[in-house]
Amino acid sequence: MKGVYIEVEKNKKNVKEREDIRQWMEAARQGDAHACGVLVEQCGRRMFSLVQRMGLNTLDAEEVTQDALMRGLQQLQHYNPTRASLATWFCRIAYRTALNRLRKAEVVTLSVDEDETVTLETDRQMVRLFQEPDNSRVEQLQQALEQLTPDEQTLITLFYYDDLPIGDIAYITEQTSNAVAVRLHRIRKKLYEHIQNLSS
Repeated sequence: MKGVYIEVEKNKKNVKEREDIRQWMEAARQGDAHACGVLVEQCGRRMFSLVQRMGLNTLDAEEVTQDALMRGLQQLQHYNPTRASLATWFCRIAYRTALNRLRKAEVVTLSVDEDETVTLETDRQMVRLFQEPDNSRVEQLQQALEQLTPDEQTLITLFYYDDLPIGDIAYITEQTSNAVAVRLHRIRKKLYEHIQNLSS
C-alpha cells in the first residue's frame, strides 16, 4: 500500500513539473526574460554535459551550449511536446550545433561499415560490463571509450550514463530508433575488441 502511495505522489509531482514547464514556455514565448532564465536553468546543464562528452573542450562546449540555448529559445514555437520532452528537444539542438562545430574542425567521423557483423555473445558481454563493471576492467573500459569517435562516445554516453531510451537518442541524433540500436551494437563490439587488445 505504501508503494502505491509513493507511486501516486511521484506521478502527481511529474504532472506538476510538466505543467510548470508549460507555463514557463508560454511566458518565454511572450518574451519573459525570467521564464527564459528558468528554461536555461532546466536544460542548460544537461546540454553542456552532452556537448562536452562529444569531444569539445570546456570553452567550446560553453559556446555551443549558449548558441544552442539561444536557438532553442528563438524556436520555441516549433517545440512539439508530443514528440519529446523539452530537455530532449533542447539536447537535439545542442547535439546538432556541436556536430556542426566538430565537422568544421574535421574531428568527427560518422561513417559506419554496414557489412560489420555483431555477435550476440559479444553484445551480451559488453552490456554486462556496463551494467556490472568489474573493477579490474573499469580502466580498460575507459581506455577503450577513448578510442571511439566523438559521435560514438555520445551514443554510449546517452544510453548507458544518461540512461536515455533509444527513442530519445534517436530524436536527439536525428536517426531512426533501428539505426541507433544497430550503431549501439556495433559500438559495443568495437569496445569489446579494444578491451580484448588491451587484455592481451
